[in-house]
Amino acid sequence: MKTETYTKTDPEIQPRGLSYYAAPARVIAMLVALFVLYEAFTEYFDYKHEADNSLAIISEPKINDIYFMDFRVIKEDLRPHEKYRIAKVVDITGDIVTLVYGSFYYQRKHATLNAISYGQLTFKDYFEGKRYDFPLNKVEDLFESGAIYLANRPIRNKLYGNLVGPTEEYYRSNRLTYGKQENIKGEAFFNDSFNEMRFEKAFGFFQQSAELGFAKGQINLAQMYINGEFVDKDLNIALYWLKQASLQSNKSAILKYGIICKQVEACNLGDFYQELNKSGVNIKVRKLDLELSNSN
Repeated sequence: MKTETYTKTDPEIQPRGLSYYAAPARVIAMLVALFVLYEAFTEYFDYKHEADNSLAIISEPKINDIYFMDFRVIKEDLRPHEKYRIAKVVDITGDIVTLVYGSFYYQRKHATLNAISYGQLTFKDYFEGKRYDFPLNKVEDLFESGAIYLANRPIRNKLYGNLVGPTEEYYRSNRLTYGKQENIKGEAFFNDSFNEMRFEKAFGFFQQSAELGFAKGQINLAQMYINGEFVDKDLNIALYWLKQASLQSNKSAILKYGIICKQVEACNLGDFYQELNKSGVNIKVRKLDLELSNSN
């Protein structure tokens, strides 16, 4: 019988050295590297999407937009846990954006998101009463500097599953309010972005509403003159209609009048406030806002 012999050089009986395990190890290392790159790319893509979306919102602000702010960029004398804060757009008059700040500071970014999802913004006193007026380019500068690191736009006044303000109370009245229906129609046309005649139709209804003495219609008509929508921009006409609404004790109109008045040389806030007081309108004015008639 023939006996087969093997030598140490036969590959079938060689011991498994380090080279035997090298190939699988390289494959695993490559897979790990690809996973890390994928995660990094995904994170960068998400960040870029958030940044682009935030800039788009800030460039064309709307009422109730929410800004997430890193207050360390703005103030230096903060406590260690005072870092992040929430702000909300409460008014837009021309290129002036009015913000209110939340009453609370947060130590971590995710805590600001939780504040909304847990319903903190629905509390009546969550936002401070003091209002801050910023030119639009200043708001954009705050975003570029990182003071605003994220902006979000609520849908139907909701963000992260919860409201961004207290629930509004509606009261039904059987009394006819002159100009109300005209204003509702005007707002419907104004917000209809698919209608080529939206501004023309809205202007007509706002004009009717304003002439019937409905304060909100007067404000909406003034806004069209401020922004030059369908009509030529005319701040003096805007001031006239804002004053009519202000004489009805409309707070929004009073605040808007103050913003526009500062842009019109002939306008005097002191005279305006005195006229409101004589008409029985109860207002509170900050000393810094009040310009007495004899100061000019």
